[in-house]
Amino acid sequence: MLSLYSIFHLNLAYSSIPESRRLEIIRRCFWPLLNLAIEDSIPIAIEAPAYTLEVARMLDQDWIDVLKKAIELRKVEFIGSGYSQLIAPLVPAQVNKWNLEIGVDTYRNLINKIPEVWFINEQAYSRGIVEHYSNLGVKGIIMEWNNPKTLHPEWNSEYRYYPQTVIGNNNETIPVLWNDSISFQKFQRYAHNDISLKEMLQFLGGHVGSNERFFCLYGNDAEIFDFRPGRFKAEPRLAQGGEWSRIRDLYHRIRDDHRFDLVLPADVLGSAPDILDLPSRIPLSLETPTHPIPVKKQPKYNVTRWQVTGRNSAWLNAQCFAIYRKIYAARKKEVFSEKGLQELKRHLCFLWSSDFRTHLVQERWTSLRKQILKTQKKLKHTIGDREERIQSTEIPIDINGLFGAVVLGVRRRKSRKKYYAGEGIDIGERFTQIITPSVDIVLNHQRGLAIESLAFPGMQPEPLIGTIKHGYFEEISLSADWYSASSVLQRPGKSQITDLEKTDPTIRRGTSSKGPWIGCVGTIMTEIGSIDKEYIVYQDIPQIDIKVTFHWKKVPLGSFRSGFITLLPNAFDQSSLFYATHNGGYGMEVFKMNNCVIDHGTPSSSVVTASSGLGATEGIVVVGDQMKGIAVYFDQAVHAAMPMVSFRSADPSFFARLIYSLGEVDESRTQEILGAVKFVCSLAGLKRSGI
Repeated sequence: MLSLYSIFHLNLAYSSIPESRRLEIIRRCFWPLLNLAIEDSIPIAIEAPAYTLEVARMLDQDWIDVLKKAIELRKVEFIGSGYSQLIAPLVPAQVNKWNLEIGVDTYRNLINKIPEVWFINEQAYSRGIVEHYSNLGVKGIIMEWNNPKTLHPEWNSEYRYYPQTVIGNNNETIPVLWNDSISFQKFQRYAHNDISLKEMLQFLGGHVGSNERFFCLYGNDAEIFDFRPGRFKAEPRLAQGGEWSRIRDLYHRIRDDHRFDLVLPADVLGSAPDILDLPSRIPLSLETPTHPIPVKKQPKYNVTRWQVTGRNSAWLNAQCFAIYRKIYAARKKEVFSEKGLQELKRHLCFLWSSDFRTHLVQERWTSLRKQILKTQKKLKHTIGDREERIQSTEIPIDINGLFGAVVLGVRRRKSRKKYYAGEGIDIGERFTQIITPSVDIVLNHQRGLAIESLAFPGMQPEPLIGTIKHGYFEEISLSADWYSASSVLQRPGKSQITDLEKTDPTIRRGTSSKGPWIGCVGTIMTEIGSIDKEYIVYQDIPQIDIKVTFHWKKVPLGSFRSGFITLLPNAFDQSSLFYATHNGGYGMEVFKMNNCVIDHGTPSSSVVTASSGLGATEGIVVVGDQMKGIAVYFDQAVHAAMPMVSFRSADPSFFARLIYSLGEVDESRTQEILGAVKFVCSLAGLKRSGI
């Protein structure tokens, strides 16, 4: 017996659908779905962000009333997802908490139901987000099977037919019920009349086994049946006779087939543990160092689509981070009423919705920009225009046995005098070296002030990052110069643009609240405009700050990356090498790199220029080994870049880089980014306690 469950995702914020057509979606998609459950007694689960229910209530109160009654009569199981469909591994932990809490309140108010099972938005998962569902006390989550299984070929294939258990960052455990991308794509093809009923039943029959199994028949959008969202020019034509009619026929044939049973997701969670001798409730880690944020569907559909593509997702995310900081400051200063603060949180969750970051139609993009400016103006009027940070002075680092801190908010006073040499400064024909008691850095002014070497003498005398020279690696594909603190724009079918040109550095000195510093500034000319690069090297703390400004009227379409950090192989122990960051949770997730081939920045298709990345939702990425490391902080309110890791063994040692993507290309990228673009980061040394 194969027990089949179905989850229909409802979304009135669908990116490519104008607001004027939302009532049509309710009529053409939502009502037929509800009628399927009520009139045909087909057990289905409906999942919807609370925002979608709010809009549905405004447009069609009757539909909400019927949904509520169907839930009460257990004709429909309601699955939760949060207030908005935000991508949890890409937003700060506190915002994830708000999104779930506001979602719970809204569900309770609108349908008198607090969901027990929750759907991972866009099936974008990270280890760090498990704690939010654990704190909520949910009975289970729904996540796609296919991509985690691909990442874990060692898994027993039978795992897919039973609830398993996911392991969170703090060893929390929650039951997981599997969605299946291949199955829901087959279902869509059947509904669109691309495959026959016989083919669909044959596919399902292939999953029948000798033991009882559970399988997800459908787990995706409802708005694509008898309606076309308009994302692609090549969308299927509406099937003759009606697609909901075809779906109804399928469910009736399944119900009449002795091989199958139709159940609700909660039934699976409730019954599967009682099945003896079957692989159920096995503790699993879904993520890997190669893909720390697994996502549904084929590789071209990956987490970069919501961070650095779209109309201008990096800018949009930066605005959300800036608003988040202001809300955080407003909460501490108690300048808003509790109701006013709650509305700001709700609005920020709305602004972080995934639908604003893909195929958004122009009218909604224009409206969104106006809403952002209005929100910023309101917050500025209330709490002022001073830059706000969550941590006002420094970010302490304590991860994997390494300790240190990134100093923030340093107010600098510059000297107007230029220094060409002197204590701590050595300017040569090719290199400029700046030495303080805490930092020793060599910059290559023949290559756009790329970092030749960077050491923190008080922690480790040898340089940790810098440039790996051509010929170091035996492998021909790695036989190039691998720089640090460089930038590159790779344009389809055109030559790449880099900042690796000669510049004349200017040296300055100054003081700050953290002591004296030495600065080095240079301007690099490119064919589309100049690039300013500035370093601040501190005397009393093991840290440098880097600010890169691209004075380009437009950033052409392409893969746009900066802030390259190249680890010097001789400085690190490969066997204990790791990277760590936050992916939507309160704690950092640690990923061991040895024995892996990691390349988040490699294209996943001919039109998608990257394959994965890090959420880095608190702005920190750490790379290091058991004795030492580097913490990199980047200011997401300036530019919400996406960090990416590249690592593999390569004779005579290993190749490892941290990269910051400022923009990528996929099918949702619709326009060039307007300049100027800034990227700001700080690099701080870390060491093991007691050393």
